[in-house]
Amino acid sequence: MSDSRADGVSEGAGSGGFTVVAGDASRAQAPQPGLLARHADKVSGPLADLAAGYVAHLAGRGHASSSVRQHLGLMADLSAWLGEQGLGPGELSPPAADRFAAWAGSRRTYLATARSLIPLLEYLRGAGVLPEPSPGSEDARALLLAEYRRYLRAERGLAVTTIRDYVMYATEFAAAVEDPLGARLAGLSGAQVLGIVSAQARRRRPPSAGAVMNAARSFLWFLYRTGRMRRPLAQVVPAAARRQPRLPGQLDAAAVTAMLDSCDRSMETGLRDYAVLVLLRRYGARGIEVTRLRLADLRWRAGEIVLRGKGGRADGLPLMRDAGEAVAAYLLARRDPPPGTAEVFLTVRAPSRPLHRATVNGIVARACERAGVPPAGPRAFRHALGCGLLAAGASLADVRDVLRHSDVVTTAGYARPGPDALAPLVRPWPGSAMAGTP
Repeated sequence: MSDSRADGVSEGAGSGGFTVVAGDASRAQAPQPGLLARHADKVSGPLADLAAGYVAHLAGRGHASSSVRQHLGLMADLSAWLGEQGLGPGELSPPAADRFAAWAGSRRTYLATARSLIPLLEYLRGAGVLPEPSPGSEDARALLLAEYRRYLRAERGLAVTTIRDYVMYATEFAAAVEDPLGARLAGLSGAQVLGIVSAQARRRRPPSAGAVMNAARSFLWFLYRTGRMRRPLAQVVPAAARRQPRLPGQLDAAAVTAMLDSCDRSMETGLRDYAVLVLLRRYGARGIEVTRLRLADLRWRAGEIVLRGKGGRADGLPLMRDAGEAVAAYLLARRDPPPGTAEVFLTVRAPSRPLHRATVNGIVARACERAGVPPAGPRAFRHALGCGLLAAGASLADVRDVLRHSDVVTTAGYARPGPDALAPLVRPWPGSAMAGTP
């Protein structure tokens, strides 16, 4: 290991053989402090004293110099507009922000929408200039949904994406109930509940009907448990018909190798994608387990990796050498993350943030396209790993432990044989050439 990299990865005394200390952001285009300071000086008016801090805020979240300059230009326009309106920084209310967005839309060609103000508003709230948005005491629906969100996170231990979807469906359900909300919820009948849920399901494609019904049962159980409903009406919502399971796509060793070789490991993006693919291959990791991987979950000296799956489950597994090397190489090339970031895998484009599960699906899809193999998803790696272990003589119980399933029945579903394995069982059609007839 060269001295220039000694601060990133060094030989460890434990069985893992690695110790990650810090990342090396030498490949990132870091903002130029002198240049940005000159641009910050161009912000005048009520927000002038906050410009330098906003520069540091953006730079710390991975924005390039050009991006910081654009956001400073928006800040300068906003500050001038506030001065013209006779408003101070703390008076930038949501209606005022909407009026400025309408004003900016007719004068700017870039960062000219209300959404463009989100980074600046977040900074102003963090600096204590603006209050954190909170539901008003009169908004019973917002308070109810905020409590439901806390319940899903603290008591159910659901993933962030699942909480988002459940709250979205609960928001629709609550909007369909007339005021006063508390009295109406308490007086709902089974027929009324079924009517609301049916209307939600009809607005979506059939594959999403099951998600609507699952979310409805969760919300209804929460309402009953918290005393807002007199009867447990979750049972009136039927289970969606389950489609027949499909055989997962096949990923043989040659396809996986081609996908790994397609990653350009001279770039940060390629190193990240390569590390993700290695984890999928070695551990059959779920997409959500990849996105949840934290620096503390890489126990380099002990030679262990912790994967955090569904329902708050955490499994410690041996850190295989190729997986450790791939992750370490990515961490060395990764640009400095925003303060407080604990996740391993981050987006490359600013603002730097942890990967989403859909991004993992995209990493696999792009690797398939580059390698010229049939489209597949992260689940195909789990299927290949399970089938490979069974073919090598492992029991279903062993495969269950490796794939981190709570029930061996689930393991049996993942270990279904693919078309190639089923081909010898197919009998030739009578009278065909394969049957030996002309």
